[in-house]
Amino acid sequence: MLEDLSLDDESGEDAYVFSGSDLLTSHYDLADLDWAEVAARTAIDERRGLVSTQAVVIEDVIDEFIVYLDDPPESTQYRMETLGSWTVGRRRQKLEKLLRRAGLLDRYAAQLLDRCRAIGERRNTLAHGTIEPRLFNVAKPDQVVVPIAEFDQASLAIEWILTDRRSGATERVSMARLRQDLVDAQALVDELLNYAEYFVERAPWPSHFQGGAFLGAPTP
Repeated sequence: MLEDLSLDDESGEDAYVFSGSDLLTSHYDLADLDWAEVAARTAIDERRGLVSTQAVVIEDVIDEFIVYLDDPPESTQYRMETLGSWTVGRRRQKLEKLLRRAGLLDRYAAQLLDRCRAIGERRNTLAHGTIEPRLFNVAKPDQVVVPIAEFDQASLAIEWILTDRRSGATERVSMARLRQDLVDAQALVDELLNYAEYFVERAPWPSHFQGGAFLGAPTP
C-alpha cells in the first residue's frame, strides 16, 4: 500500500472551526468557550465544505465542454488565463452560447444548465454565508427572540441560522438538506458524464482538443 504524503497530521487532536466570538472569548477566558457549540459548528462547516468541493467538479466539467467547443490552440493557457478568471456563472453563460452556436442547445442540455445554475447558486450561498446558533421556542415558532422571562416555561431548542452575506436572506441550517445538496451535486456530475457521451457524437469536431479528464478526443 502506497504511503499518502498529504495525510501527515499525526497529532491525533480534533480540528475545530471557531467563530469570531469564539476566538474572542477564548482569547480572554478559554473556560467560557461552549465546546458543544464549537463541535456543532464544525460538523456543519465540514458538510458545507463537502458540498462546495463537490460543486467544483461540476465547474471542471463545464470548463471541459467549453474548451472542446471553443477549441483554443493552447487549452491549458486558455483554462488558466481565460476561464480561470471567470465566475462559474459566466462560464455557464459561455457554454450556453457555444451550445446554441453548435446547434446543441436542446431541452436536455438546457435542463442540465438549469441544474448547474441551481447548484452553483446553492454552493455560493453555503460558501459565502455565515452561521450562528439561535434559541428557538418550539411552542412559538414565529417568536424570533425568546424573552428571558419565558425561559423557564418555553420549550427551547437550538437552531443554526445561515445568513447570506450578499442578500441578507436567512434560513435554518439542516444537516439533512446539506446531505441532499451533496447528493444532488454528485448526481449532476453523473448526468453530465452521461451527456458527454451524447455530446461528442454530435458536436463539431475540434481541431486542437486532444482529450481531457471527462471528454475524449473524437475518433473517426
